Amino acid sequence: MKAVLSLTNRCNLSCPYCYSGKKQQNDMELATAEMAVDFAIDRSSPREKIEYSFFGGEPLLCFDLIQEIVTHIRMREQEITNPVTLSITTNGTVLDQAMLDFFRKEKVNLCISIDGMQDVHDINRSYANGASCFRDVIANLYTVLNQHHSVQVNAVYGPETVKSLPETVAFFIEQGVPAIHLNPDISSIWSRESYTYLDEAFSQIARQYTHCFQQGKEVAINCIDSKVLLFLKGGCSDEDHCGMGESQWAFAASGNIYPCERLIGEDDGSSFCMGNVRNDLMEDRRLKVLDGRGNRNQECRDCELSSYCMNQCGCSNYYMTGYTDLAGSLLCRSEKAAIGAARYVLTTLSESENELFSDHLMRYFNRE
Repeated sequence: MKAVLSLTNRCNLSCPYCYSGKKQQNDMELATAEMAVDFAIDRSSPREKIEYSFFGGEPLLCFDLIQEIVTHIRMREQEITNPVTLSITTNGTVLDQAMLDFFRKEKVNLCISIDGMQDVHDINRSYANGASCFRDVIANLYTVLNQHHSVQVNAVYGPETVKSLPETVAFFIEQGVPAIHLNPDISSIWSRESYTYLDEAFSQIARQYTHCFQQGKEVAINCIDSKVLLFLKGGCSDEDHCGMGESQWAFAASGNIYPCERLIGEDDGSSFCMGNVRNDLMEDRRLKVLDGRGNRNQECRDCELSSYCMNQCGCSNYYMTGYTDLAGSLLCRSEKAAIGAARYVLTTLSESENELFSDHLMRYFNRE
């Protein structure tokens, strides 16, 4: 069970690819947040893992609220058998020592959004007044790394930055970042020319990844690790498919319930809104969301890579095609590139019987 609390639409940055709404500027009330927390608990099975994630806007603008929500989660945790994990995604600009101390104490997993080196980062991620935020973000990232916090970075790449993706990964590895998330900008218009850079970029990243493990340095890259695990499992299982409206929930600041944080938008009560935590689900809308899950692309059904592909990701599909069950060409090209990279990594490191790589993969299975 995954529950994302979108605490606010407010943000001190102005990123063009942001899918958080701009019109609504209200923060979530504590009572609303507590009901969202209870919603996930009430709908989870005994011993089912529950992941609470704080999102925005910039969620750290509501740090006092986060502390109060965590207090409620810890209280409810004593009453249930479910393992509970906490995470937060932040732009990293307002992170301070008090926040880091709290996250360490409460074991909150931290993800900082940074798109790469300054010339790459500044293309899309700047303060609302247009000023660069890179120095603030990188300084806070260094602080986190120096204090041995568990941290991930999230880098969004688009048609204008895909060429720099290998350099971005190298930059993060040099800084000692242990976990790197690479995600395509699904809101941009990608040309055929920009598609051609995907295969080469991922091919280089696969070689970088492999080199790290050959040199005894462990690193996690989401788009490679996830595909390697699918190879080992023999393809996607039911739990790997999009769980929107069933095992995945997102809560707007208003308390409105959505199937994914990417689909909240302006929180205007659109067709993706399935009710409110104050008056529960609107079952007819939830069933409509469920009917829109899956994949109806004939080319996906005929593709030999389909069982390793995230072509059923409802929010990605919606942003690319306007339908949650219809995959777009960007997803196809980026997934094929990632699958090819993962196949190279698995073949190369398995043939050399790399023990660090084997241990790295086992840690994923042990967490499940």
